[in-house]
Amino acid sequence: MQLKADGALKVILYTWDRKEKVGEIVKGNRKNILYLMLGQIISVFGGAILRFALSLFVLDATGRADIFATILAVSSIPVLFAPIGGAIADRFDRKMLMVLMDISNAILALLLFLVMGLTESVLAIGLLLFILSIVGSFDTPVVGASIPLMVEEHELEKINGLSNGILQLSNVVAPIIGGILYGLIGAQVLVGSSIIFFIIAAVIESFLKIPYQKREQSGTLFEILTGDLKAGFKEVKNNPVISKAIVIAALINFGLTSFFIVGLPIILRMVLQVNEIMYGVGMSMFSLANIIGAVFAAVLTKNLRFNNFYLTFAFSGILLLVMNVLLSLTGAGVGFVAVMIAGVIIGIMMSAISIYLISLVQRITPKENLGKVMATIIAVAQCAVPLGQLVMGVLFKGTTTAVFFPILIVGSFILLISFLCFTWFKETKESDIYIVKEN
Repeated sequence: MQLKADGALKVILYTWDRKEKVGEIVKGNRKNILYLMLGQIISVFGGAILRFALSLFVLDATGRADIFATILAVSSIPVLFAPIGGAIADRFDRKMLMVLMDISNAILALLLFLVMGLTESVLAIGLLLFILSIVGSFDTPVVGASIPLMVEEHELEKINGLSNGILQLSNVVAPIIGGILYGLIGAQVLVGSSIIFFIIAAVIESFLKIPYQKREQSGTLFEILTGDLKAGFKEVKNNPVISKAIVIAALINFGLTSFFIVGLPIILRMVLQVNEIMYGVGMSMFSLANIIGAVFAAVLTKNLRFNNFYLTFAFSGILLLVMNVLLSLTGAGVGFVAVMIAGVIIGIMMSAISIYLISLVQRITPKENLGKVMATIIAVAQCAVPLGQLVMGVLFKGTTTAVFFPILIVGSFILLISFLCFTWFKETKESDIYIVKEN
């Protein structure tokens, strides 16, 4: 009995010791994640303040909408550089990359501060903004590839959702604060304040602990990155789950994201003819829905599987069609409520679906290719937005009082996505997805 008691005591002590160690690891991870979230929110907030100040400065300095639109369009081109950022993320120390990117942002913001004070050259501002956007296109794949190395797999949806929600909240809050401060302190001081944000973010990120294993390098940097890019594209091509997830992400942005960017303002302002306050409420509600969907993605997608998530698209398509009928048959009051309910529900669901897909890809992608694969998804999905906006512009062209047919087309397109997902994944089991990873 004494021997058994000693054995039991050893087991208890071992278990207790293990729990203590696990507790330390979890605590350390939480602290690590806190550094990441804090660094990201400060960096993104600084970037949003910077872009807001520059856009208003250019518009006020030139008074020309075409120059303003051209600079915005040119600054969106660097998203095509995201795969290169992904290749760099898989090859080098990700913590070092985050710190260097924020230091680069601070230097570029300083140059913009000087340009605005000395020359007010729109060309110079446009060039620096383009370079700033290139640095920004590297940031998302680096962070996306770092999260799976910092948390357990079962926490991916929660942390990805929290990260996405924080970033979206920063992008919503920054223009509000920027708008207030712009009239008080001016564009140049606003740009100067962004330098401080970037430096603080870099300091916080320097405390991160991200596992890094140096890989063998042979050949020039160009040859290494080219080879890594090929490996990333091969991973996407050879993994049917990842390739289909990219298509779905692109279709979401092409159809729904573009609809809410182009169609929602037209519906609110031209069809329902709401005032400025209600217009602001309507647009803010959709932004808030995206944040809610991201933050609560882990809860919302708990029972979601590859063979049933087509139902979310089916529900979204039906909601749009019901909203369309109510817009056509009822007054402005009921129509506004219908648009808000449909927009909020769809926004929450699509944001949660995006987090689910990102987390799934992070789980099944080999860590050495994660940055490249994440960057490919980002590039393809983001490129779908301007294409979708062009199509929405054509669909809603000339619509001032009635939008029945444009919304009917969009709703039908979403139902088509649902059918596509059903066809692709109706027989797919969760275990099949991880078999793909092993192969």
